Amino acid sequence: MKSKIAIVCNSKNSDLAQYFKCKVESVYKTEEAYIFFKNFEIELKKKSVYNSSYTNSSFFDKKVPLDFIRSFYLLFIILQKNVKTIHFTTAHISNLFLSLLLKPFSIQQIFTIHDLVPHPGKKAILINLYNKLVINFLSDEVIVFSNKEINKQSRKDKFVHFPLSGFKQFVDKPKVGENTILFFGRIEGYKGLLNLLDLIEKVNQSYLKYNFVIAGKGTIPNIDEFRQYNNVEIINRFISDEEVTKLFEKATFTILPYDSATQSGVTILSYAYATPVIAYDVGALGEYIKNEKNGFLVDYKDNDKIVKILQTTNHDDIKTLSCNIINEFNQKFSVDACKKLYNNFYTKRMENL
Repeated sequence: MKSKIAIVCNSKNSDLAQYFKCKVESVYKTEEAYIFFKNFEIELKKKSVYNSSYTNSSFFDKKVPLDFIRSFYLLFIILQKNVKTIHFTTAHISNLFLSLLLKPFSIQQIFTIHDLVPHPGKKAILINLYNKLVINFLSDEVIVFSNKEINKQSRKDKFVHFPLSGFKQFVDKPKVGENTILFFGRIEGYKGLLNLLDLIEKVNQSYLKYNFVIAGKGTIPNIDEFRQYNNVEIINRFISDEEVTKLFEKATFTILPYDSATQSGVTILSYAYATPVIAYDVGALGEYIKNEKNGFLVDYKDNDKIVKILQTTNHDDIKTLSCNIINEFNQKFSVDACKKLYNNFYTKRMENL
């Protein structure tokens, strides 16, 4: 029986599910060489697809015992189908059940870790424990999206660096926007909304005619201080796809005033709308934002520098940044780029089976 590769996505997160589907599509021409395991809520019309997770959360959930029981059935499928390589594409507690069951067998285990250094927050300890277990005990290879974080690891030989990709390009013509600076995405403490409040105050003191939009679900600190400004719009809830398009089409810049970061999906989403990004140079953001090429990087909390950028950047400059983004998007960040990347990755491992 021919050896197979298994590709697993136990998370139901919509962004991670889309990323999983991109990997699946990368191997569609040789589908008979693969099997796919997924969260039951992910729609995937392919051969050899099995539900592997019923949970709504990536860590603790009342359905976790079901996933644990099902892992024994998945082990049977994996051995029956002669799987020699398995790729866990998202961080999930149910990965651990199956991975531990596979340890006695000669099956290569590949894990993708999106946040090698966990964001501050309630789940940071759990994510850190998961990462350590995966890196030090379970994995043969680990895919990450930041070269910077690899350099901090003792087992550098285990790591494979990929750029974050798999995004659809929504805008393919240079844009300027409507003098609007957009803060977009799930609102969490590390994303630095108080830093943004300071920037808004400095922009208004400089009499710059920029509006700010804060769009995303989560708790906004000092929300009344934001509301005191007429040039600040707050959309504090889940944002539909239709609204996302309107927000980015209106935006001149996307702002990332983060206290910490790995890579950021918001950066690539912004590029999908040909929108330059302004960010603090923290974490791995500098691997995706090239200063004065597709946006601007400034030192942490250097809002005075951002004000100067806004004062000196004209419409022609913004169009140039937007054009640069469009020119590199398909090669680096697109769905096609993602498919090519993973097709090459899986093909090489298939050749070694």
